[in-house]
Amino acid sequence: MSAESLGAKLLGEVKTDDLKLLRSLRYNLAPQSARSYTGQSAVDKLLNAFTSQNPPTHKDPVLELVGSPCSGKKQLLYHLVARLLLPPSYENIVLRGRSTAVVLFDLGNNFSLLRLRDVLIGYVRSCILENPDPLPTDAMNHLVRISLDHLHIFRPQSSPSFLATLSDLQSYMLDIYSHISANRTVGAIVINHVDAFLWQDRLEDAEDQATETRRTGLLSSRFRDLVTHLRRLQVDFSCPVVATTFAMSFTTYTRIDGHPVPVLPSQLPSVWRAFVTARLICAREKTRKFRHGMSVEEAALEAGQRREVVENSGFSASLDWSESETWREDTRAKIKDTHEEGFTFKVTADGVYID
Repeated sequence: MSAESLGAKLLGEVKTDDLKLLRSLRYNLAPQSARSYTGQSAVDKLLNAFTSQNPPTHKDPVLELVGSPCSGKKQLLYHLVARLLLPPSYENIVLRGRSTAVVLFDLGNNFSLLRLRDVLIGYVRSCILENPDPLPTDAMNHLVRISLDHLHIFRPQSSPSFLATLSDLQSYMLDIYSHISANRTVGAIVINHVDAFLWQDRLEDAEDQATETRRTGLLSSRFRDLVTHLRRLQVDFSCPVVATTFAMSFTTYTRIDGHPVPVLPSQLPSVWRAFVTARLICAREKTRKFRHGMSVEEAALEAGQRREVVENSGFSASLDWSESETWREDTRAKIKDTHEEGFTFKVTADGVYID
């Protein structure tokens, strides 16, 4: 038997399997309650309230950040991406990062690398305050560069382009010759403005209905394909999905078990709403309005102080309860008992800081 024939025979005897085996071992060996999805404790505690169940779930979470313009959702996204990219420590400085690769789909085409860099540097400097040794400028620049090297940004311009990119993502991330992130796990799949093509798809759907094409439910079909792709990638890479969406209505409050909770209905198809694990409503903290009957002169005198108050006001990220009827009872009880219903954070020119 020739060497080629022997090699083919031995290769044929090799049993192949997918990543589900390694995924199963990971969940069995590592307790669900100990998982760190983003490196940010406030976010991880909230996600673990959904994933640390009995019996445990083997699904990685899907986090949706929703809010109106200037609500802080994108700033929070910058912070989470920075934490996923940064290492756990650097030059004896504890950073509590994840040291992973991040795949980012910038569907809104407005994700700023300059702002991400500022947020990353601001967070590192806040960690340096806890360390007696300063970090030289060259070391800081090196840390920023080696972190951003593992951010993979895609900017598809339509839903079909987005879905096609998702279908090829596994082969791209596993190709050691395409990038330098082969030695890192995928920390998260991030989608900036997952609803960016919503009206474009609705228009196409309406045009189809007016012609002989008549493809029913085009929007729902594309979101169904989107969820299918993301589920497969989560199985392959064992990572969470973080997405931002635009709020098209106002937040209202309802009472559940006598406790007021925020509710913000989603405009996205039900297949996406069922896919999302937790939804955070981002909003700017309200400031006191000018008192009734105040004169123009009095308002001008308070303008400086008022501007300072507005600039120093923070933001909140509150758990949306609009889909709470689909939550498990133990999840609802855990959220109520631990009060993991959200957190506050501040946004400055230097960075984003979660309380």
